[in-house]
Amino acid sequence: MKRSATLTLFCLLALSACSNRAVDTETTRCAFADSPRTPAPAFICDPDISGFPVTVLLASEPSAESVSERINRTLTGQIALWADNWSQAWYQSEEGQQAANELLLKILADKARVVRSRASPTGTLWLMVGLPMSVAEVRSLTLATLPLR
Repeated sequence: MKRSATLTLFCLLALSACSNRAVDTETTRCAFADSPRTPAPAFICDPDISGFPVTVLLASEPSAESVSERINRTLTGQIALWADNWSQAWYQSEEGQQAANELLLKILADKARVVRSRASPTGTLWLMVGLPMSVAEVRSLTLATLPLR
């Protein structure tokens, strides 16, 4: 009888260890980068958001700014980065790049959105910034307004 109870206890412990590992693996797969033991929402691990072909995951470190100020600063920074990168990639002349950058800033300010956000336990604000159009669509819209010369 004692041997049977010991064997049953051993089996339960083995099954428990296996199930804990599966849970730990899932948690580790989708956890905040700054809090790896804390499960994170799916957008942290999977940047595919329906309706937003262009997405980027960004982090705003804790600061004295309000949450809305941190969100606005992060969104504005990403818009400026996209505008700068795309204007330089699509136009050769400095004049063309400048005009494209100004146009892209307007387009992106109108279209880009923070589509998901969550604060981690350390106070880092994680933001998924999305654009409801592809890069090719943004490029076509830009070139339609400012043709290459």
